Amino acid sequence: MISALKSGDSSAIDSFLESYGYDIEVVNNIADKSFKQITFSLRGQLNSQKDEILLEKVAKYFQDAINKNIEKPISYLRNLVDSNQLAFGHRNLEKLTSDDIKELIKDHNLLDILEKLENDEEF
Repeated sequence: MISALKSGDSSAIDSFLESYGYDIEVVNNIADKSFKQITFSLRGQLNSQKDEILLEKVAKYFQDAINKNIEKPISYLRNLVDSNQLAFGHRNLEKLTSDDIKELIKDHNLLDILEKLENDEEF
């Protein structure tokens, strides 16, 4: 049985399971369902990591724009702050932390922000 498992011989494994009274169709259905659940979960985790990386990249871009006083990104960031006045009040952009910028960005469509920034200049 161990050699069948190592070689991936599914017919030998199926025969072994059947000899112990397992219904192979039920086992396959459970395996398929488990595979789909794990795959879905992994895709979600990967997408979450990708989003976090993009969020970090955009936040760093805005932080650099503030430090270098680059007009277009600062103007865009001011618009984001203005649209979230309840959450951020009337803060100076220089006082925004990276986490503040991330919170601003999270309230908006990250893909839209990236497209607008890329249209203005490469980052």
